[in-house]
Amino acid sequence: MHFKIRHHTLYRYSSPVRLGPQTLRFHPRDDGSQRIVDHRLDVNPAPLGRNEHLDLEGNCVTQIWFGESIGHLEIELQMQVETLRANAFDFILAPEAINLPIDHEHDAICARAYLERIQPDDSVTAFAAQLSMSVNRDTVRFLERLNRELFADFTQIHRDAGEPQDPAYTLQSRSGACRDMAVLFVDCCRAEGLAARFVSGYQRGNLQSERRHLHAWPEVYLPGAGWRGFDPTSGEAIANTHVTVAAAAHPRDTMPVTGVITGEGANSTLEYNLTIEVTED
Repeated sequence: MHFKIRHHTLYRYSSPVRLGPQTLRFHPRDDGSQRIVDHRLDVNPAPLGRNEHLDLEGNCVTQIWFGESIGHLEIELQMQVETLRANAFDFILAPEAINLPIDHEHDAICARAYLERIQPDDSVTAFAAQLSMSVNRDTVRFLERLNRELFADFTQIHRDAGEPQDPAYTLQSRSGACRDMAVLFVDCCRAEGLAARFVSGYQRGNLQSERRHLHAWPEVYLPGAGWRGFDPTSGEAIANTHVTVAAAAHPRDTMPVTGVITGEGANSTLEYNLTIEVTED
């Protein structure tokens, strides 16, 4: 699929503020599942300095900083991305990945951050164990079952702001936004010895929707297959319907804008507009 995305973000401040270095995550990944055709990121007012680099988890980030106080921060993203994977299951698992838990003896250092529980809770541990045992600890069947369970039995809501809920709260309430579902999915996987991470980006979704939003979903690392996405808001494994921008062990490291603001008594408001056009090859 060919995605054409325009994402406009505007922060307004009630009085001039000073910004510390700001980290922007608006550059999609370029890997075996997607290819960048075109990308442009404009910032207004023009920053004093700008630094493009990869973070520790391989995300392409833009660091900006300003010399003077500013009254607003406007970020304009325009990009075109081609998604390349037609089949979500085009892989052969390594022998150690067929059943849970996966043996990470050979990649323990790299996998450690993706196996650490986000907010350990016995209810989530028991929920994941029950699903795992119901499929005889078959890795792929567990992922499919977990994905379908969260899609079918949980109520999807939208929250414009706020950190993801604790996994146990989402499990208990049986409701959450996409980021809440992603965090619960990740924690269930880690409870069963599956390396998993949080992903932020864009989805094809309903192209007729009047209001589009950033999307979040989980990915799991499967030896022999690499990182593979699942979307509990649709109950499907991800092939070519999503564009990955940032992926990390913790959700905070995928946020589109992070940084310190200094301004006594100043308030801020956020406005954004997102348009997504998709054509199939």
